[in-house]
Amino acid sequence: MRRGVAGLMFFIAAICLAVAAGGWWLQRIAFDTTLSAELAEVVLEDPLIRKEIAEVAAEAAATSLGQPVQTVRDTVDQVAQTSDGAELMQQIVADSHARVIGLRAEPVEISTADLVQITRDQRAAGVPAVVLPVEEVRALSITRMALDWAVPITAIAGGLALLVGLIAHPSRLDAVFGVGTFCILAAVVAMLVGWALPVHAVPAINDSPWLLVIPAVAEHNLPFVIIVSAVLFVGGLLLMFSSAAARRRRVWSAPISVHRYGDQHRWS
Repeated sequence: MRRGVAGLMFFIAAICLAVAAGGWWLQRIAFDTTLSAELAEVVLEDPLIRKEIAEVAAEAAATSLGQPVQTVRDTVDQVAQTSDGAELMQQIVADSHARVIGLRAEPVEISTADLVQITRDQRAAGVPAVVLPVEEVRALSITRMALDWAVPITAIAGGLALLVGLIAHPSRLDAVFGVGTFCILAAVVAMLVGWALPVHAVPAINDSPWLLVIPAVAEHNLPFVIIVSAVLFVGGLLLMFSSAAARRRRVWSAPISVHRYGDQHRWS
């Protein structure tokens, strides 16, 4: 009975801790505007995001620059594809990301100084700041707020379940098996929330090009997610197999009780 309770607690602990770890990683991938700003060059590789910035900037500045809108748009798009241009647009990317996930209530603006830099023309100094049409995506805002409390709660619940399991049946082999289960579940969750969910589910929410910031960050971190998932999965399998093998050796090496042959001994 105690062993069954311990096994159940280890399984619950594995699920809770895996969800907590996956939620923490999703917070970093989908809701960390500092990271998206650092990866502005990666984010701006997406043509839809560059198009959004270039069109707004060109419509606002073309008249002052005395150039066709398309010419200004092409200039801004070319600048956005350079490392220097991406560095200039870091704040624009971060503010747009924050607006999408509900961390920013104020509109996202391209300042006059930024217009001068991204159009490569000093005449843009007379153009007032322009607002990018970036709106909050309620589904992402709710998910962000839910993760803020769900991650610590599941981590605490997992730790308590692990403690109860150890108290109920403090077997080293059961604990090793539980850790192995956690590793395998964590590997699966890491791939789901670290890549599949942000890359395939997030863009399907609506057609805002700024939602593509999240898949861009996730794709950039994919090699790391693959390595971590592979290590966790292989490590979990090894722990589970070693626990099962050790338990099997213990059963085979246990001495056979001879009390059941007592009656035969007396008749002989």
